[in-house]
Amino acid sequence: MKKSNLFKSLLGVAAVMLLTSGVFGQVANVNYTQYDANLLAPTNIDYVTLKAPSTVMGYYALPDPVYHPNYNAGGAWALTPLFTWDWSVAPVMATAKPGAANYVEITYTATGNYVVNVAEHAPAAFGGCVDATPTVMNVTVINPPVATVVTADPAQACGDQVAMAVAMTFTEAVPLALAGYSFAINETVENIDAADALIGPALVNNNTFVNYPTTGKLKTPVLTGAASPYGFSFNTSALTVRGGMRTRYTYTAIKASDAPGAAANGVISAISQKSDFLAGTPATYAFTDNQIVIIVNPAPATGPIYYIPNNFNY
Repeated sequence: MKKSNLFKSLLGVAAVMLLTSGVFGQVANVNYTQYDANLLAPTNIDYVTLKAPSTVMGYYALPDPVYHPNYNAGGAWALTPLFTWDWSVAPVMATAKPGAANYVEITYTATGNYVVNVAEHAPAAFGGCVDATPTVMNVTVINPPVATVVTADPAQACGDQVAMAVAMTFTEAVPLALAGYSFAINETVENIDAADALIGPALVNNNTFVNYPTTGKLKTPVLTGAASPYGFSFNTSALTVRGGMRTRYTYTAIKASDAPGAAANGVISAISQKSDFLAGTPATYAFTDNQIVIIVNPAPATGPIYYIPNNFNY
């Protein structure tokens, strides 16, 4: 009788909360959102970047509101004690339960497609029932993004040239709608001698000639292509001869202006940054070709002719 009354009380409280606040659309961590409304046959994919040697991702399962009426901000996300959540991954990946009972961390060690299942499990005091239709999530673990400058160094030019378009590609096995990249382009302009040695300090050294920070990633429609590898191009400055000397323009792909200070130069993708959520600091991934060099030369100034003078034997 006590169990029956408790169940009815829980049901009534849950119904009132659902009708008045709609709080069961979220979990304790506000950075998490619902994966898919279809619990048994989802169509979404959770993309995860594989780091070396592995990537750890965390997931919450929304508790049954009948049994957990205080699982909301006002109730301090309280779970009814002794309930468990049975998580499984196929192919098998290691799981850990470091936090709340409805939370799991999965360690992915290889690229590929995975199916995650979770079933809420009531304790013996509530009959020991297990959800016979576990919630399903599809996960695809992919390689890190690869970015490269594909425009080759042009032949040296004579005289002032107009700005040049430089092409880059970004390779990552995600749909265009999810493709986003953080990086910067450094522009260095220098005068050089006939042996290509630098003359004096750089005339220009701009680390944000192109800059897509983590808060403003390069994405569609500026990022182009129907599928990976995706394309992007930027224009150099006008390629003018400066100071009447040979002038070298160097454009180098570097990390974004807001990338971690200790990180090496490289690209951060939207998916790779998401995959570093638990790590706390986004990793950069090295460019496969990160530079283009353009040299413009002044036209040679022809000097006077020298001859044996007419008065040589006069």
